[in-house]
Amino acid sequence: MNITYCDRYVQIELLKGTRLLDKVLEYAQKHFSKHYRLSSSLLILDDGERFKKDYLINWTYHATLQSEQESTKLLPSPTKPSQAQKLESSLESSAQADEQESEPSELELLLRHSHLPIRIKITSPNDMLKRVKVHIHLTSLDQVLLRLEKDDRVARRYIRTLFGSKIIYEVENEFCINAAGYSESMWESVMSLISSRVIHNVALEFEYQKPEESESFLTREEYLLRKCYSELDVGFDESLEAVKKQYVKLAKIFHPDNALDKDPQTQEYYQDRFKKISHAYKTIKNAKAHKRATA
Repeated sequence: MNITYCDRYVQIELLKGTRLLDKVLEYAQKHFSKHYRLSSSLLILDDGERFKKDYLINWTYHATLQSEQESTKLLPSPTKPSQAQKLESSLESSAQADEQESEPSELELLLRHSHLPIRIKITSPNDMLKRVKVHIHLTSLDQVLLRLEKDDRVARRYIRTLFGSKIIYEVENEFCINAAGYSESMWESVMSLISSRVIHNVALEFEYQKPEESESFLTREEYLLRKCYSELDVGFDESLEAVKKQYVKLAKIFHPDNALDKDPQTQEYYQDRFKKISHAYKTIKNAKAHKRATA
């Protein structure tokens, strides 16, 4: 289940044979006069029924949130609009760390496009799943980084729902998850994430930060160098130019000045991450210079 928009229409993607799809189709056929059923979709072209479109988008949006929270089994089902709004608020509170409060929410952006036609896309369970790779990087015994290889709204929203207040920061497609001070183990949520695998039409593929067999024979210097590459999230065989580009990107994101208006714990994490990023780049740069000099 997914809701997106483009310059031509708002698309509500629902799975064939589900109760939610039946309800949406029933509502559309009952309240919209200009609806057209195709083989795998239903088009709503009513231009003068924006209020009804707003209702349909709003209701479907919160229904998909309810479906996601039931799959995590961590939050109560929203049975009233007020509870759904509370859930939406809790998700928005864990939005990207550099996001301004004045920026519109995901739902607000969808409603701004409700003047467009609505396309209800009916997908089959056998349809090709969209695959999103998640890199799991252990930074300490009570902290992990989750990095999405590419942006995906469903995956990001699911991670926010699953980990909630355990998310220290979210920047771009990276989540820092912490367990310190919580009674429930962070690792229980991590295992729930890994066991989920498929969320609606998104298949999660996990890549773990783990030693290769050959790393057993590395010297301490070689091992620490590989850790630096991992800190910058670049491959060991990347060029210095590619490493520098990634370093500049991360340094801009995690510069301590970006956390001045945040709580002390978040400020501390930004400072620590910035130091690690700077140290990692300096170490890699020196190692490559030494390799060229001795070649």
